[in-house]
Amino acid sequence: MRENKVDTILTDSPREAADILLSGGLVVFPTETVYGIGASALDEAACKKIYEVKNRPADNPLILHVKDLDSLRECGAVSEDALRVFKSFSPGPITGIFRKKNRDLFTAGLDTVAVRIPSHPTAAEFLRLANVPVAAPSANLSGRPSITKIEYILEEFFGKVDCILRGPDPTIGIESTVVSFVGQTPILLRPGWIDEADLKSVLATFEILNATDPATPIESGIPVLSPGLKYRHYAPSCKVILADSLANVPKEAAQIGFTFFETRPFQILLGSNEDYMRSLYSFFVECDRRKIGEAWCEIPREGRGKRALLNRITKAAQS
Repeated sequence: MRENKVDTILTDSPREAADILLSGGLVVFPTETVYGIGASALDEAACKKIYEVKNRPADNPLILHVKDLDSLRECGAVSEDALRVFKSFSPGPITGIFRKKNRDLFTAGLDTVAVRIPSHPTAAEFLRLANVPVAAPSANLSGRPSITKIEYILEEFFGKVDCILRGPDPTIGIESTVVSFVGQTPILLRPGWIDEADLKSVLATFEILNATDPATPIESGIPVLSPGLKYRHYAPSCKVILADSLANVPKEAAQIGFTFFETRPFQILLGSNEDYMRSLYSFFVECDRRKIGEAWCEIPREGRGKRALLNRITKAAQS
């Protein structure tokens, strides 16, 4: 963590935030998925500050955010498969991993680079004005739940970063889908809003990494190319329990799901997997704020979002 308190500027101006970033500062900003904490990817010293603020392991790579497809092509070697995916689903919650083209980019020592083009209007304007790739992992302490509400951002990061850019809160609520385009066959490394059915609509074939197993990338020797693979992620301090049913939730526990059998001190009733994605991380954050010992999560419904939600909840439940 950065030891000295920082004079944080809270602004609604993407121009002011871009100027601070280009001066070597750290900027927290909203995207359509979660909030990110950004530095110029051309500024190694600034990128290393991200690791200090988040207490992030040095080998955990960062995702770069860029303004458009031309900027993405300048960062990495974009294959025909990748081009089809990005033309179909970007700007939006899709990240590609490519062989690195621009050697000046900070990529934590890797010869690959992870890049996406956010669709959030505030993020898009901020990136346009900065006009540099912005390295921006989720704005949270390493291993903890990502943040989707400005009130939690102010609690966690005011006094730790140079700027907080306000805008509409994220609408999706979980991190982007990550697909590696480094090898002959694309590999889905991290599920998200863009799901297998979406990828099947534009790719002839692709593989799926068992990303719910934390040992997979280490034991198989697969390089850790994407965030969310090697380390415990998304976890609150309380115990997370994934359950088929919420029928047996203890009286002092919290619950999130589609069917409640009894009222609990803190609970979020859902109507869909989309609701689940928007609510999950705030549920975790609130459980910790309220000092609740157990957070019970009902298994998601079939369909869009199930794999992504299971990925996040399973990782959060790992002790």
